[in-house]
Amino acid sequence: MSWRNRDLSLVPRACLCGYCSAKGAAYVSKSGTAVDALIRKGQFHVVREHGSRQAAFHECSYCGDVVIVTVQIEGILYCALNVLCLEDWRRFPQPVAVNFSDHTPEEKLRRWRQNWCYPVHMAGGKG
Repeated sequence: MSWRNRDLSLVPRACLCGYCSAKGAAYVSKSGTAVDALIRKGQFHVVREHGSRQAAFHECSYCGDVVIVTVQIEGILYCALNVLCLEDWRRFPQPVAVNFSDHTPEEKLRRWRQNWCYPVHMAGGKG
């Protein structure tokens, strides 16, 4: 995965929902930064939907990690990355706990559009 970001001051968000908590995921993103994701072993690529079923959680069935979460908004693919799957994850600040479960689907879309990475290009896997 290639993320064109040099801002290591971004604070990862540890979602408190049952799914993300069980996965130990903490997400980081920055609007306007591009991500290229190449899924090399499609047999391990699993896509799941949770909560409002708007976002797609891309997991590795081999290790169980959520690697990236994506959402399509008006034809544009946005994403947030699980900081623990990044090569330099130790250089980011400690994650902060967040709870978005009370947000409406519209509020989530607005927040994702404002804060998540784009453009996102995914190749391979179940995309």
